[in-house]
Parts: sequence; C-alpha cells; structure tokens
Amino acid sequence: MVKYCKFYRECKSKAVYRIPHSNLALCKDHFLANVEKRVQKLIQKSHIIRREGKNKILIALSGGKDSQVLLSIMKKSYPENIELHGLYIELGISDENYSKDSGIIAQSLCDKLNIPFYKIDVKLLNGFNIDDIHILKQIIEKNKQISKDDQIRGECSYCGLLKRYHINKFAVDNDFSVVLTGHNLTDEATSLVNNFFNIDIGFLKKPGYFIESKTKNLVSRLKPLFYISEEEIAMYAYLSNIEHLPTECPYSAQAPNIKIKKTLLEIEQYRRGNMISLLRRYYKVMQPEIKNASSAEKHLDRICALCGSPTFTKICHFCKTTENILETLKKYNI
Repeated sequence: MVKYCKFYRECKSKAVYRIPHSNLALCKDHFLANVEKRVQKLIQKSHIIRREGKNKILIALSGGKDSQVLLSIMKKSYPENIELHGLYIELGISDENYSKDSGIIAQSLCDKLNIPFYKIDVKLLNGFNIDDIHILKQIIEKNKQISKDDQIRGECSYCGLLKRYHINKFAVDNDFSVVLTGHNLTDEATSLVNNFFNIDIGFLKKPGYFIESKTKNLVSRLKPLFYISEEEIAMYAYLSNIEHLPTECPYSAQAPNIKIKKTLLEIEQYRRGNMISLLRRYYKVMQPEIKNASSAEKHLDRICALCGSPTFTKICHFCKTTENILETLKKYNI
C-alpha cells in the first residue's frame, strides 16, 4: 500500500520516511524540514544564540554522519546570525585509515560550506595517540604477570577524554561562546541506560542536552541532535546528499555501549518511540529527583597547576592520565 505524505494536499508527494515517535509519514521536503525544525527548537530553548553580541560557535567534527548533518543544518538554518567554525581532533586511528579519512571528509564539507576548519593532532600535543594506547593495551592484556599499576582502560575511554579536553581548550583559547557536538538520541539513550547499570550518580544527575558553564576556562556545550535518532540522521544525510564516513571506529566494536545500543534498537523495532520517551521522561521526572536526593554538587573551583583547566584537585584528571600513559608507554618502549 502506497503511503502518502501527511501534508499531501500541500506537496502532492509520496512519503519517504515515518517519524518513529510521532508516526508521521513525510515526503523528502517535509522530512528535512521536520528534522531542522526540531533542531532549531532545541537551540532556541537553550538561548545560546544571542540577539546582541558575538555568536561565535564551534562545532566538533568527526567526519561521521552526525556532525556532518549538524554542520549542514546549522549553516542552512543560521546563514547570517552566527559565526560557525569546525574543529577536527586527529586521534591517530590508522586501522583502515579511519582518522585520516574522517579528517578529509570533515574538512571537505567545511570547505564546501565556506566554514573555517581547524585540526588538532593529539600525538603532536600529548606525545601519544589512540593507536599507541591500543598497542599498549594489547601488551598489557597478553602479559598475565603485569603490575596492577599498569592496568589500562578501553580505547574509547581515552578517546573521549582527549576529545573533551582539546575541544574545550581550543574553544577557551579562541573565545568561542559555545561548543556544539553531534551526540544523537540513540547515543544519549544508550549512555543513559549504561549509567543506570553502573549506578553512576555523577552522570545521572547531569543536565541533558545543554550544559551551561559559568566556570572560568570551561565553555558551555550543546547537543542539538539530542532528540534526533541515528536512523533519522542517516536518512537526512542520504536525502541531502551529505558526504560522511559510513564506517564506525575499528576500536569501538567491543565497547559495552555498542551491545546496549543494539538492544535498544531491537526494542525500538516493536516499541517505536521508546528511546525518545525514555529521555524525555527521565530528564523531566527522574533527573531532578536524583539531583535533589544526592549529595551537594562539587564545583570546579580550582585551576590545574599544569594546564590551567578547571579541576576539583591540584592536578586535573587529564594531566594525571596523560602523564601516566606517557610513563607506561616509555616503560614498554612504545
């Protein structure tokens, strides 16, 4: 049975996609407009774009569909109101040329949209990259008599730490008003469930799509795709012909979050709209209760003695971690 667009009287078109949580069958033009409208609504709700003053916005790019779609929507929706810049973090993932290809694709879209593009190479700044960590992890896992001091976490953990630190530092150093990231509904639902499993109160009481910062050397962060599913983003990229890297990071295949994500996607097949309902209800009902019931929130009221980033202690977690990694790499001649 042929399905027509919900607004057939206006467009005279067949539907190309059905929005999961609203069950709206939409044609190409109305689907694209629907996604853009939802992104714009979240941006307006966060009040990050000021009527007066400078709106210098940094978008963290990865070359994947999420950040590529976000960049395209921002350029299309706010062609004159804001000053957009793109930043790519070169993590040195050489398997299948993943990092190299990702950076090329991210820069290509910035060039096409006439958006300034910047790249930071973590190997040059920190002395190691994710490939080095991967090699170190393999050595440690093979050596059963290894010291407990040389335990190492998964690649994704260090990848996230490196990206968060360098994105924020670049934003601070270059006077950006806010950082936008491409985290989508599927990512956020997966992360929320994982935090439930870990009973991670620190993460469970954090705000959702917008983290406003009033702390020195810490820039506010917004996730405009917070309520847009991965499936919708893939469809938007396809219909808009937005170039992106279709492959996933080779080191993420065994990450625990991937298994949780697959389970949530299976549930979504017979309970459409489950993920968006989970996030909306959690941040409206449960998150405020958890925040009120938990102990008083710590404030980043200190400055790291080594790098100047906000921290709870004398030396920030990033500096402690990078120092430990460098020492361990040297120990194993990597």
